[in-house]
Amino acid sequence: MPHEKKYILAHDVGTGGDKAVLTDLRGRIIHSAYQDYGLSYPQAGWVEQNPEELWEAVAATTRQVIRTAAIDPGEILGVGISAQMFNLLPVDAHIHPLMPMISWLDGRSVAQADRILVGEISAFLFEHTGNIPTAKDIIPRILWLKEERPDLWERTHKLLDCKEYILHRLTGKVATDWHGASVYFLFDPHQKTWSQEVCQRLDIPIEMLPDAYPATHVLGEVTSEAAEQTGLLAGTPVVICAGDVAVAQTGSGANRAGRAHLSIGTATWIGVSSSRVINDPVKPFWALNHIDANQWIIAGEMETGGGALMWFRDVFCQEEAREAEAAGIGTYTLLSQMADSVAPGSDALLFTPWLSGERAPVLDHYARGGFAGIGMGHTKAHFVRSVMEGVAYHLRWICEAMEQQGIMIGELQTIGGGAASEVWTQIISTVTRKRLRVVEHPQEAGAMGAALTVAVGMGVYPDVESIDDLIEVDRVVEPDSAYTARYDNLYQHYRMLYEALAPIYKSLHHIL
Repeated sequence: MPHEKKYILAHDVGTGGDKAVLTDLRGRIIHSAYQDYGLSYPQAGWVEQNPEELWEAVAATTRQVIRTAAIDPGEILGVGISAQMFNLLPVDAHIHPLMPMISWLDGRSVAQADRILVGEISAFLFEHTGNIPTAKDIIPRILWLKEERPDLWERTHKLLDCKEYILHRLTGKVATDWHGASVYFLFDPHQKTWSQEVCQRLDIPIEMLPDAYPATHVLGEVTSEAAEQTGLLAGTPVVICAGDVAVAQTGSGANRAGRAHLSIGTATWIGVSSSRVINDPVKPFWALNHIDANQWIIAGEMETGGGALMWFRDVFCQEEAREAEAAGIGTYTLLSQMADSVAPGSDALLFTPWLSGERAPVLDHYARGGFAGIGMGHTKAHFVRSVMEGVAYHLRWICEAMEQQGIMIGELQTIGGGAASEVWTQIISTVTRKRLRVVEHPQEAGAMGAALTVAVGMGVYPDVESIDDLIEVDRVVEPDSAYTARYDNLYQHYRMLYEALAPIYKSLHHIL
């Protein structure tokens, strides 16, 4: 059925900034706008964000996109919000934040996570939710709030994640989607309801959790107040949409059962669309609800993939980055040029990319990064390539662990900022021995996935699987057989490093 309205507005509220995109009904981007915002570090291991600053960025980028495109806001069919996940924002009865949002990068709840990971409670959680939390997850953060800030806990009305707060500012309603609910690890992925058993066991009042709906559900309309702040037309429908993992799955064109995607962003993960929940009860991946209500996403995530490369740039390559910026050269181009000047294997220099703990295929919030095998002949370029290779080794480890559980991975629809690097994607393809299909707009795939979720919710497309046919592939990367044997050998040494160092990481944590 043809639609008179021509456009969809979608947001990707990320860790470092918000991207707004105006698309046509096929998800093709017409205009986009980006505004960054910061993270704060009030104590060692603590990471927070100001939710008001996030909302102001959403409002500002919305106004900018509408103004730049010179469109009538009345031509926008619907709005969708995607966002970073695994954050915690307690709000009062007026939905006012009681504290800054605890970021997914935050590590303050190690003690609470350790209690959950010991004994039979982890098996209980896995039985009821298909997942087991680490210190980077929402359950330990809720327990931290109860135990360390009882004054705030007494005033807490709802426990929100990032997207849910933005949705409230747009519509005045408090709700989440099934995918967003499943990342709380308090949600029954089969029944698609909050688990009474888990909430009772952990003494978390179920009424503090937002109502949950399918990702394609039309939650409400833009309020008059939000319209004044954003430039949208009051009454514009808002589809509840889903968080960054789900819209990456959709925007990469990996929605049909068995299809897989690789997202190379701050965090980096491999996600597989599955018609059933498959997971490892000892070292679980994410088992999350899909935008398609009849499917799940089984995902193996490493906490710092692209984040590890950006960390290296910011700490060790500031001068090079300034010179490149002055010459109009982008970050990935600069680092790729440096990495490409070094032979595969980085002369046996190994990097362990566990800068912020690790999630898959090991649950280890103590793990930390490092370089091994440093010699006098190693240059800064060796270190850059070693970081790229370390991320690739970890992705291979995730692939192997998933395949051991029967989650077979063929080719990978590839998205994210790191996909812009031909050098890095070649390294990943060769190390993992997987074909990478880099989509046409890899850095906009999440926002496109959000826009296309809105399109399904508004009836433009009959189902989520049909979106796969809309996603174009820019280039295909095949493994380079000349270097697979070398990388096989180095990968085994990478695995040995974790086994040797894991006890030391835990011991070092207790020295802090």
